[in-house]
Amino acid sequence: MLEISGLTIEVDQKPIVEQSSFSVPHGKITSIIGESGSGKSMTVAALLDILPPGGRVCGQALLNGMNLLDYANKDMKALRKSHIFTIFQDAANSFNPSVKMKSQLYELAGRRMNDTLSQFHTKMENVLQDLGLSATLMEQYPFELSGGMLQRSMIACAFYIKPKLLIADEPTSAIDVILQDEFIELLKLLNVEYGTTILFITHDLDVVVEVSEEMVVMHDGKVVESGKVKTLFERPQHSYTKRLLNSRF
Repeated sequence: MLEISGLTIEVDQKPIVEQSSFSVPHGKITSIIGESGSGKSMTVAALLDILPPGGRVCGQALLNGMNLLDYANKDMKALRKSHIFTIFQDAANSFNPSVKMKSQLYELAGRRMNDTLSQFHTKMENVLQDLGLSATLMEQYPFELSGGMLQRSMIACAFYIKPKLLIADEPTSAIDVILQDEFIELLKLLNVEYGTTILFITHDLDVVVEVSEEMVVMHDGKVVESGKVKTLFERPQHSYTKRLLNSRF
């Protein structure tokens, strides 16, 4: 599905990620784990073409054979729009507090699918109902909703779009444990029902165990180990992975 090879990222000529390579298998949930500053989120930024000013990237990130890092290719923008959906750490930052949710959810999901407002309202109400959410949230403003509700609104957009690849960048770090569990169950439902491939960024090993089949370990801007979660937990090879696992106890 997604093959990363030789990914190198610099910001203001300072190396952030160096020669990283890993794969995200089709139809699976893969977690990237590592401490803050390990390069996890910067990897996501490179894939989405949202590196900060002074950022430079090289290498390959092949999504169905097309290099996401080939920004000169005009097809990349269309590919991201049609195939990739992203949920970030703090959903509140994804919404304008002064605009009602229905307008913003339409921009995030309905317009992306070229649906009319009428089509969007009908389809989104059904999605929200299926997820156990009230359609009345569309008449509310973001500041009237909790962080957990905003995150679930984002995943409702994912259910609406049914992307080939969902990237979730630390989506559970700003919500409590109960909401975290609910959010994870929705992610797993998206994966099972629609076969959505998910790249999940986290620093929480317990979340990795709960949500993922595959795991990529990053440390100091490098991928130090990757493979199936069960295998890495039982037989870690790299010293950093061993320290990371020991920190759970």
